[in-house]
Amino acid sequence: MATVVKRKDERILTRLADEFEQLAAQLNSPAPITMEIGKFTQACRLVSPLIRHLGVAMKFADIEYSDMVSEIEKAGMSVNTLEDLLDREIQQNTIKRHSSGSRILIRVKRSLEMFKIIFEQTMASSGNSIMDPVKTAYKQVFYPYHGWATRKAVAGALHTLPTKSLFLKRLKLDEASTFVLMQRTVTALDLLIRYMDNLFHSRESAQEFLRLI
Repeated sequence: MATVVKRKDERILTRLADEFEQLAAQLNSPAPITMEIGKFTQACRLVSPLIRHLGVAMKFADIEYSDMVSEIEKAGMSVNTLEDLLDREIQQNTIKRHSSGSRILIRVKRSLEMFKIIFEQTMASSGNSIMDPVKTAYKQVFYPYHGWATRKAVAGALHTLPTKSLFLKRLKLDEASTFVLMQRTVTALDLLIRYMDNLFHSRESAQEFLRLI
């Protein structure tokens, strides 16, 4: 069992790039664009090991993120696509409920945005800090929506992050290989995030909701 886990861990960034590129390819298809919930959550699950590689202090973030992906998976038991999920909640007037799938989907989207920025900042940085890329990503994505207590907890966790070299060591890749895979993931995530934004912007009832939470 331990050997299997190690093998999966060694190629996690490759699997992440592959899975999100498959989603991006689907969005580039000439066929009508829909996003199956099962395929979407399968890719999103691969972000969790990366969160864990950022250290024990990020365990709370991994738990919260994993729970959100699980909730989207549960929604997939009654609807097939993200489009169906959003349209059903608009029709039933449940979109603004605290536990709505649409609300959770926005938070998952922001988690993907944060990792996209972390990858971009890590590739652009010449130093050995992973804290600066994570801090930049957090301020751009989640900071405006968090209260004082959460911001303080995140600030404390930032100081426990590994160095960039240690983070790459945990990924079991050299810098050149890591950056190639990060760029592949960034390119795929950029398309996916824009698609998810459009899901809300293209539905009048959901536009304001996207800006508020």
